[in-house]
Amino acid sequence: MGVQVASSQVGGAALHGKHSKAVSSDLTAKFATVVVEEPSDRFGQMVRNHLLFLMYGNGRKPSVPVYQLSLHTSAATHTSVQVEIYEDPDGMGRSSVGTVISRASYILRDMNNVVVAKGKGAMSASFDRLRQEYATVQAEENAQKRVAEELAEQIFMLLSKDLVKL
Repeated sequence: MGVQVASSQVGGAALHGKHSKAVSSDLTAKFATVVVEEPSDRFGQMVRNHLLFLMYGNGRKPSVPVYQLSLHTSAATHTSVQVEIYEDPDGMGRSSVGTVISRASYILRDMNNVVVAKGKGAMSASFDRLRQEYATVQAEENAQKRVAEELAEQIFMLLSKDLVKL
């Protein structure tokens, strides 16, 4: 969304001219040479899946990989606000807001295992904790999905910057 707002304020001609199409096709060609390692957990898989969609679009893997991308991800859920939202027989309240906090780091190597780029990203999303456990579980899963997608987009932007330099 932020990119669309910026492009409308700057002016369409400067950002969408012939030069930007050449750069984007060059960047697309570079992304087509990157293979992404398999993740070790579910959250890492969600980040990787969205990153692959952003990188390849058409779902094809690189036919001749030139670079290998290693992703290391982590996600944790924390209590953000402790508020008593109902009377518990034990006299304890229940947190009403949770936050999923995630981090990712990547290492881009060439096929000779030489590091050519590194980067880090972080993202968080809040969700409501409700009385109904199923609703809370769904809200937390939705927050994890949002965080994974946003983190993948952040890594994609950082990786774009790195690939342009190569």
